[in-house]
Amino acid sequence: MESKTKSLLLTIAVNVCRLLLAATFIFSGFVKANDPLGTVYKLEDYVHAMAWFTLPDTFLLGCAVILALFEFTLGVYLLFGMKRKTTSGIALAFMVVMTLLTVYIAIANPVEDCGCFGDVLILSNGATLAKNIVLLGAAVLVSRYYRLQKDFLGPTAKWLIALLSLCLIVGYTIYCIICLPVLDFRPYKVGTNMREAVTSGQQKFDVKIVYEKDGQTMELGAEDEDPDSTWTYVETRRTPIETQHLATADFYVADADGEDVTEDILLADGYMLLLIIPDLMHADEGCVDKVNEVYDYAQEKGWGFYCLTSSEDQRAQTYWNEHTGAEYPYHFAEERMLKTVVRGHPGLVLLQDGVIVKKWGNYNLPDGEDLDEETEQTN
Repeated sequence: MESKTKSLLLTIAVNVCRLLLAATFIFSGFVKANDPLGTVYKLEDYVHAMAWFTLPDTFLLGCAVILALFEFTLGVYLLFGMKRKTTSGIALAFMVVMTLLTVYIAIANPVEDCGCFGDVLILSNGATLAKNIVLLGAAVLVSRYYRLQKDFLGPTAKWLIALLSLCLIVGYTIYCIICLPVLDFRPYKVGTNMREAVTSGQQKFDVKIVYEKDGQTMELGAEDEDPDSTWTYVETRRTPIETQHLATADFYVADADGEDVTEDILLADGYMLLLIIPDLMHADEGCVDKVNEVYDYAQEKGWGFYCLTSSEDQRAQTYWNEHTGAEYPYHFAEERMLKTVVRGHPGLVLLQDGVIVKKWGNYNLPDGEDLDEETEQTN
């Protein structure tokens, strides 16, 4: 009886660990498939921090796609108990590599977070290491006792599910590269009121002005009228008010003279287009005709149009002008912020009264008709 109890408990433990690993890999793979360019930017951080060389964006995008497909498929195989011995061994080997990597990251701290779950769930390096140690232990148990993994489906059903899930995740990844992430967990998602978001990210204070008269004190708000001259001013008290600090508080744009034009963008009424080109030297030039058409459309409609870039080098601006015929002025912002606003190079953001209405990447930039349709829907 005791032996049977131990065997049952071991079987339960193995299958719980298997489901834990499956859920983690499926979730991690799906998140990466949803935002492949976000994974590319995180891989760039790793390369810059750990190597003296750089890698082409196309190569890194391929790595991001392969990583998403690998993790998602591995999770599906674990979930349905497919190729139990091989799948369990691959999961163990993968967790060994990832745990060793996160040990280094926790010690050397080359990047702020591992990027395992993209912008959906940001973990500290220490939390990531703890998570991987738990998953490594689960992978050891699952690999050691792979025969105890329970089967719920027949071979034909398993392979159909595996094939279907692979086709779906491949199609979803391609769609998110072309049309931007379907699920946007960044602070600049469609529908965000940038005016409120930026304001809410700033520290607020409750201001009280203290006066005294005949041993009595009086507190007035900043908008209250001053008391008569018989009252003596004592002090001004500023008590911080707790606010939710949003990443959009970092939204800052300057013109060519270094003057802050952030409020000009956020407080402008009506429609406005932001052309986002993080790096003018490496932007996709295949969509310049649409970029110029959008600029002409904005000029014709009287809309505001800002080209935001981190390329302050005059050579980069000259290069882009010569290769695209650009006639718009450049405004400058931090590169990572621009890459967070929209996953496109270039990308386009449509604002209406400071609210993000629509975003496009370089593979699906709109033309005049598309913009007409979009504004008709929002009016």
